[in-house]
Amino acid sequence: MELLWELQKIDLDLKNIEEERDRYPKEMNKLSEKQSLEKERIHKEREKLESLEKDRRQKEKNLVTEQDKIKRSEGRMSEVKTNKEYQALLSEIETFKQAVSRVEEEILLVMDEIDELKKDLSKREKEIVITVEKFETEKKKIEEKMAQDDVVWEEKLARKEILSKQVESKLFKLYNMLKEKRQGIGMVSVRNETCQGCFVNVPPQMFIEVQKNKSLIRCPNCNRILYWDGNGEKK
Repeated sequence: MELLWELQKIDLDLKNIEEERDRYPKEMNKLSEKQSLEKERIHKEREKLESLEKDRRQKEKNLVTEQDKIKRSEGRMSEVKTNKEYQALLSEIETFKQAVSRVEEEILLVMDEIDELKKDLSKREKEIVITVEKFETEKKKIEEKMAQDDVVWEEKLARKEILSKQVESKLFKLYNMLKEKRQGIGMVSVRNETCQGCFVNVPPQMFIEVQKNKSLIRCPNCNRILYWDGNGEKK
């Protein structure tokens, strides 16, 4: 019974390692996806910043064009001969000045947006550095744990092979059958007269017999093989 109990614990350890092997790639993918999302966000913000800078340069060219128009119009003042022409020229200059004012305002708005975006981009770039560092640290931890699990896996398999040959054939077959039907657990301990597989109380006399660990006793409810490993309880 002791050998079978050791075998059950080994099988549970192997099951846990298998579950972790399935979990590790998912954790790595989550970390990688988070990193990719941050990089993509930064890329889009850089593109937006380039677009705003391009828009600013174009508006500055437009500003120069409008300012040139004012200069040319003011240069024609000396050529004006009638009051009507003078008023028309003043109106033209005022229109150009309004255009200049509008473009200057647009440039200021774009520059404010550029400044805010640069601040946000600088913050995100610092965050992505931290994210990458965390990713590499977590990746290293996972890889180290996977390597450790591989060593433990081989050790557990080797011990399982030895135990499989030492446990009585009929008992070993029964254990495997129960293990397949009961989510990998064919043998469980009993604590405080309670089966730790289904958490149903076992009869007092049965519990007394279980504590001897000398005969095959199965839970009357879940049919798993019962074992008493002490658990700090007194017989």
